[in-house]
Amino acid sequence: MNNFLRLGLAALMLAASMAQAQSGGAAAPDAGAGKKRAAVCFACHNADGISKIPGTPHLAGQERGYLESALRAYRDGTTRQNPTMNAMAKPLSDRDIANIAAYYSLQTRMNNGQTAAQTLEAIQRIRPVGTVAVEEPAAPTASGAAVAARSGEAVYNAACMACHATGAAGAPKLGDKAAWSPRVAQGDVTLFKHALEGFKGMPAKGGCADCSDAEIKAALTYLVSKSR
Repeated sequence: MNNFLRLGLAALMLAASMAQAQSGGAAAPDAGAGKKRAAVCFACHNADGISKIPGTPHLAGQERGYLESALRAYRDGTTRQNPTMNAMAKPLSDRDIANIAAYYSLQTRMNNGQTAAQTLEAIQRIRPVGTVAVEEPAAPTASGAAVAARSGEAVYNAACMACHATGAAGAPKLGDKAAWSPRVAQGDVTLFKHALEGFKGMPAKGGCADCSDAEIKAALTYLVSKSR
């Protein structure tokens, strides 16, 4: 299959996804957003959906509906019970689940070595930038104030708890003084560098792509204060 046909196939996949969403009045899943939200999954399932950990399932190319159903079941914690996955899925919105499922479902590799997701990204890059539309200027917001930073505890509950409450991927648990002691001994600068840039199984910022550096530092401070 040549590159033109591959791009055409990927375009059809994207069009079918958008049509399905529009027919139900919902926005089409965003695989790019799914990749960002799935960063916390990479430690076990890898970014390409091919796990290198024995017993951990491959997610690459799985049917999107199946992945959505599985994530919802883990989030609900009734029909699928796994401490790590339940904690991972608990903070996910329905939109997050749809986006993550879309991302992993497009990780099937084609003959040219690219995944469908990578081909779709190429299509997006060569699409026209946009169209010109003239509209009335939007009314100014009431305050224009900056959004307040989340507390360390809030960031922990949203992004860190999945691993640090269960010990997934070797993460030291919150409150485990023995596990945290050698890490704390490295000093705050080293700890913050690891949290910000990623370390071993932990992705950069713990997978919290929308967290600011200050919020990551606050979350680290919270973790350490509860584990001394």
